[in-house]
Amino acid sequence: MKGNVVHIGQGKETLSKVPKPPVYMTDEGKKHYEKIGSVLAKNDLLKEKYLQALEVISEAMAQWEFALREIKKANKEKLGSGYVQKFASGASNVSVYVTLKDKAEDSILKAAKVFGLDPKSEKELKIEGGQLDLFQELMKKKSGS
Repeated sequence: MKGNVVHIGQGKETLSKVPKPPVYMTDEGKKHYEKIGSVLAKNDLLKEKYLQALEVISEAMAQWEFALREIKKANKEKLGSGYVQKFASGASNVSVYVTLKDKAEDSILKAAKVFGLDPKSEKELKIEGGQLDLFQELMKKKSGS
């Protein structure tokens, strides 16, 4: 029986490659899923148990971009109309796109905390090493370093 070398592709919780996005995601969400997922994987922050958070942040990014485009388009037609919606009755309200943008931002920020993508949660994020790190730590203690 062949022995295994500790921590070469084993004992590591993080994913080195982004799995395919789920079929139920929107096309724009899938693009963000692959883009954000690649950055997370490259930085050793993507874990299988966090894939749903990646889905949330990806779809929220797609909604956020859509809302910003609609706000920009309305503002080109009439300055400020992307932010305020006026009704025939004379009443006005915050634009639905501002509401969508705000909700998407909330979702993005909440999901980003899972990956330590803001300064506070980055400090709080405990990155666990693999078996080799544990072995090296034990060797330091043994040698008295």
